[in-house]
Amino acid sequence: MKLEVRESQIEDALVSASVLTRRILNLEDEPRLLVRQMFLPSGRLDLLYAYQAKLLLIELKVVEFRGDYLDQLLSYKTDLTEYQRIGKLLHGDIDPYLLCTEATSSEESLATQRGVNLTRYDPKEILDFFYENFKPIALFTETKPIDIGIWNLHLVNEFIYLLERTNSVAQLRGLVGGSQKTLYNKIKFAFELRLISWLPNQDSIVLTELGKQYVIYKDKVLPERLSDEQAELLRKFVMKNPYESPVVLGIAAVVESVFSLSKNTYPVPMKHLIEYFALDTGKYFDWQTPKAKFNATRMYSNYAVDLGLLAKTENTIYLTPEGFRFTVQMQMHKNLKMVESLRVF
Repeated sequence: MKLEVRESQIEDALVSASVLTRRILNLEDEPRLLVRQMFLPSGRLDLLYAYQAKLLLIELKVVEFRGDYLDQLLSYKTDLTEYQRIGKLLHGDIDPYLLCTEATSSEESLATQRGVNLTRYDPKEILDFFYENFKPIALFTETKPIDIGIWNLHLVNEFIYLLERTNSVAQLRGLVGGSQKTLYNKIKFAFELRLISWLPNQDSIVLTELGKQYVIYKDKVLPERLSDEQAELLRKFVMKNPYESPVVLGIAAVVESVFSLSKNTYPVPMKHLIEYFALDTGKYFDWQTPKAKFNATRMYSNYAVDLGLLAKTENTIYLTPEGFRFTVQMQMHKNLKMVESLRVF
C-alpha cells in the first residue's frame, strides 16, 4: 500500500538521526550534516553531508524514479563544484545520491552511467525507525501508567510523616506494621509522586523538596487525610510535569480522558472511560481483562478525585471547575515539553 507523506517529513527524520542516513546509503560510518535546503543557482538541494573525505549530495523523493531527477541532481553537483572552485565550499569529491521509492534495474543502470547513486528506500521504514528510536518521542510514548495497588493518595501519609523520625526502610517497617509488600508499594508510590528520593533495595529514604512541602501542609487535625494544601501542591506538580513518572502521567491522562469524552456525553459513563483510558494511555493490551482495566481506571480516577480534579458516582464521572482549568493548563505544558524536545530539528 502506497504511503502518502510529504518529503519534508522524511527529511526531518533523516536529519534527526544520521544513523538512518548511514543505513539507507549503506555507509561504513555516520555522515555529518552540513546543510539542509541549500539555495543554489539551479535550485534548492535537499541535504549535503560530509562523509570521510567526500561530500554527499542527497536529493530525496517520496515517489518513483523519473529521468529529470537526474538532471536536477547533476545541476546541483555542477553548482557545488563551482562553489569549490571559488572557495565557497570545502573541497572533496562530490557523490550525488538520488533516493526514490521505486526504480527499475534499467533506471538504476541509467543513473550509474550518469554518475548518480540511485537508492530505493521505503518511507514507512524510516517513520517506524524514527518512532521507535528517537529519544524525545520515546519519552512521550513509552511512559505509561502503572498499577501499584494503592487506591488513594492519602494512604502514603503515615509513612511519609514517619520520615521525620527515621530514614530507614527497616525501621519504617516496624513503625508502620503490615506486610513488607504493602510498605514497598507505598514507598514506590511516593517515589512515583516524587515525594521521596529512593533507590530499590536500599535502606535509605529521603524526602524531596516537594515531599518536605507536602509534610508541612499536612492536616494537623486529621493527618491521615489529604489536606486542601497538599492536594493543590500535587495538582500543580502534575500539571507542570505530566511526563514526570508513570503515576503522574496516569493522573494527568485520566482527567484528560474525561475531558475528551465529555464532548460526546456528560457526565461521562464509567464504562466509556474504562475503554478510552486504556487506549489513550497505551495500556489496552497490558490491562487485558475487564477487571484489570476497571481497577486501573478506578484507581487513577480516585487519585484525580483526591486532587479535586474529578468527582464521581459509581457509574459516572464529572469534571470539577478545577479539573477544567487543570486540563487546559496541562495541555499547554505538555505541548511546550514536546516542542522543546523537538528543537533538534
